[in-house]
Amino acid sequence: MIIDHYLRREISVPFLAVTVVLLSIFVTFSLTRFLIDADAGLLHASEIFQLTVLKSLISLEVLLPLSLYIAVLAGLGRLHSDSEIYAMRASGISEMRALRPIIGVAILLALLIALFSVFVRPWAYGKSYEIKARAEAATEVDRVRPARFYSFEKSGRTIFVEAVSQNGRQLNEVFIQSWKNGDLQVITGVTGELVYFARPEFHQLILQDASVFQRVRDGPDVFAELGSFSMWIPAGQPEPVGYKTKSSNIFELQRSGLGADAAEFQWRLSTPVSALLLALLAIPLSRSRPRQGRYARMLAALIIYAVYFNLLDVSRTWVEQGTSSTIWWAPGLLSLLVLVLYLPWKKIFHPHARLKVPAR
Repeated sequence: MIIDHYLRREISVPFLAVTVVLLSIFVTFSLTRFLIDADAGLLHASEIFQLTVLKSLISLEVLLPLSLYIAVLAGLGRLHSDSEIYAMRASGISEMRALRPIIGVAILLALLIALFSVFVRPWAYGKSYEIKARAEAATEVDRVRPARFYSFEKSGRTIFVEAVSQNGRQLNEVFIQSWKNGDLQVITGVTGELVYFARPEFHQLILQDASVFQRVRDGPDVFAELGSFSMWIPAGQPEPVGYKTKSSNIFELQRSGLGADAAEFQWRLSTPVSALLLALLAIPLSRSRPRQGRYARMLAALIIYAVYFNLLDVSRTWVEQGTSSTIWWAPGLLSLLVLVLYLPWKKIFHPHARLKVPAR
């Protein structure tokens, strides 16, 4: 039916636009955080790209319900402000009949969000944990970029390399400062060569025209100039990620007796329910008087959304801490609000009032 196609378009266009805007903001925020780690030598460019994509996929389970909520508010708000809803009623199309395609779109999107929450979310978290484990296991020489100082808290080293060849093996003007148990060691080399996996679990750094200075607390300082100096650097192997709540499948979470697993299990099931409830809530909130403006109730709607997701987050924290056994009281409150807004209050208090269609 033409009217169904028209109503779907009125929702789909703002839905896509809002999704793109929200996703762009989230990607920018994520990139900013990952670039800080990259600047510290903790992540490579490929890892930044992968983590950003994975984080974006995870975020969709929250961004899509918000996009749908705003899209229904904006789309139906325009129809009310332009009196198109009243024109449909005058043509014999009831409000429930007009809203049927919109509810259909909301149900389809809720099912899509359920797939993201149940399957994509744990997969994306699992991949993120693997990438971070590899990054943490990477050796210091793998993270260093030319002409920059890098400090590594785990080993107590500060490293500077003036230039690095494209294959990462030839180094120029190497500076390595190490602190261990209060003792200071400074090693410099005019040139250097990095031999990856010279031993099964070690890289070998060979410095030419090297200088070594060592200051110890309980002995004399030592200084030496050497034609060649070798260092063995642990290659580092990523440790097994192990069991993680956010990367576990829904069946493992259901069988687990831990509070964190129960909270994660209920959260994954609640996201599609929340999306559908928010879409239903947006329908009565979008109603406005003719020429009042399509965004007349947008502020109130966004406040309701913020309060709801804060309550949902609080309920999730309570389940994790064992204070509560369920998060479903928050969706229950939202369901009650939807029910209240759908009640025909005018018919209840004014049973003999007639609907007046405003003139255009």
